[in-house]
Amino acid sequence: MALPELRSLLGDAATLADALLTEVRADRSRLPVVFPGLPRRVGRDAVRGGRRALGAATVDLDAFRRCDVAAAWLLGSLAATADEVTGLYAHGDIDERAMALRSLHFLPVGPATVALFGEVQRTNVVLHLEAAVCDGDLFVRTLGQHGFDQTAANRLLLKLAFLDLPLARVFGAERTANGELSRMLRDLATEREAAGRSVWRDTNRLLGRAPCPGAVARLIGGLEHGDDGVRLAAAEGLLALGRQDLAPFAKERLDREPRADVQALLRRLAGG
Repeated sequence: MALPELRSLLGDAATLADALLTEVRADRSRLPVVFPGLPRRVGRDAVRGGRRALGAATVDLDAFRRCDVAAAWLLGSLAATADEVTGLYAHGDIDERAMALRSLHFLPVGPATVALFGEVQRTNVVLHLEAAVCDGDLFVRTLGQHGFDQTAANRLLLKLAFLDLPLARVFGAERTANGELSRMLRDLATEREAAGRSVWRDTNRLLGRAPCPGAVARLIGGLEHGDDGVRLAAAEGLLALGRQDLAPFAKERLDREPRADVQALLRRLAGG
């Protein structure tokens, strides 16, 4: 874990963070008292810095606040136990829970990560799912840990689809595409269409990487969708299939496609 780098991101709040760490080291029972006060004392300003590697993690720092980084630095410096981390989540308010979840991106992957992934999979609080799995590669680094196998990962990605959060914000998640996840997403898409509701755009991207029965027809149909993003995802999904026999569908659509980025994909699909 990159503790010096985290501390440097705190800027002029680093000295205060040092004092808070000293306080908790002297009396560990102060952790549940100090932790909730971090947003007020350290600040909620965005860290900024874009996508970068910090230790084992890759994150988009633009999505993290100074108090999130301070939380991770404090917990990492204390080598906080799984019970301490999950306890902070269990007893926190909405914002404190989000701070605990964001800190997971910088802490060693372990039982606390798995336990809190289970918590966000069961919630419909978008902020908490975002804090745990978005804007970093924590999801893929956790896959394979005891308690977080492919089945658990699929359920978490299905929750992402249910709450309509972009797959691209979960770094590397597209590499975990599999047939069972595709079947789950296909069924969810069918249910939502029957109810007159929108379908998660990234369904098409994952179907193309791990096709299931009905996937090809859905992707071809997606090329005619009125939503630009759906057509883009459908074209990406078809390209991922790598099937030359689908070139005629790309050629048929190409002259009627208004978006340049979709056109580029269609040309590749058409073999041109």
